[in-house]
Amino acid sequence: MSTLRKFATPLTIATFTIVGVTGVLWYFHFITSAGRWMHEIIGLAMMVVVGLHVVLNWRAFKTYFKRPLAIGIIALGVVLTVGAYLVPDQTQARGGPPQFAAFSKFADESLTTLGPIFDTTGEILVTRLEDAGYSGASPESTVADLAGDNVRAQMQAFSVLASDGTSLGGQGQGAAARD
Repeated sequence: MSTLRKFATPLTIATFTIVGVTGVLWYFHFITSAGRWMHEIIGLAMMVVVGLHVVLNWRAFKTYFKRPLAIGIIALGVVLTVGAYLVPDQTQARGGPPQFAAFSKFADESLTTLGPIFDTTGEILVTRLEDAGYSGASPESTVADLAGDNVRAQMQAFSVLASDGTSLGGQGQGAAARD
């Protein structure tokens, strides 16, 4: 047990540092795939390490249950954690993250209506979509008609509308996006 005791606190500090730093970097959108992996996997390891630390320091840990302030802080942490999963996920209720909201709003508009947004006509938008592999487009079609309800597929279709039809990397990408 004394060997475990030597490592419990340093492991707790190390895992907290990794999870804390990668979490802050992720929050500010400065994260790599390795950073995400570390945050998630080391975060799971941190749960084990913290549990081990609590077990090894149980006698000292019990004294916190005699202090009203400590009990209040612990209870607040539990309530916030449980509450975060009881509240409905608002990003799912709106059909995705907030940055996708514009795509959802414009997806039901005809290509003729969308033409002025892209400084062109509905007919040219039809040509762009057909060149990118979207079949059956007409000036009365909507992006939702052509790409379905998937917001990411709609974003790809809007990308085609905003360019000369080559932004998806070649022919046929639109058909793949709808599948």
